[in-house]
Amino acid sequence: MKSNMIFRLLITLILFVTTTNSYSETNVAYLNLDFIMLKSKAGISISNQLTEIKKKNISKLKKMEKELNDKDKKLISQKNILSKEDFSKQVKDLRKEAFNYEKLRRDLIKDSNTKLIKAQTNLVKKLSPILSKYSKEKNISMILQKKIVIIGKTELDITKDILELANKEINSIKIN
Repeated sequence: MKSNMIFRLLITLILFVTTTNSYSETNVAYLNLDFIMLKSKAGISISNQLTEIKKKNISKLKKMEKELNDKDKKLISQKNILSKEDFSKQVKDLRKEAFNYEKLRRDLIKDSNTKLIKAQTNLVKKLSPILSKYSKEKNISMILQKKIVIIGKTELDITKDILELANKEINSIKIN
């Protein structure tokens, strides 16, 4: 009888402790960071600068590619005129130039991607105090990225507010 009463008391205590509701209110909001990256003044600035860099790189690569193609055609036309050793040497040199072209191409792409990542990271760093200030003003406990939110009320989306604040405070991000 006594053990039955202790058992009931223990069960009641466990249920009471585990079912106690938390009465603190947690305000959560979400933000579409990709939208900010694309539509903010700073994001557009990053995109425009990268476009210019890519245009210059493409122009440089096209010029090199044309030179390589011209050398290749010239070499093919001289195949019967040149000695076997000279022809082999020039083919080897042309292959080396083609390899250098490909290496330069890969390096330019890698450099462009690195610049994009650095610029976006810089933009996120500059957004951080804006988000912090906004969350204090609106009493928001947590801001999540929209891409990790499966479903949420549209009232919790603060993207447009943050876009306006970002456009007021961050005009551009310089790409190094």
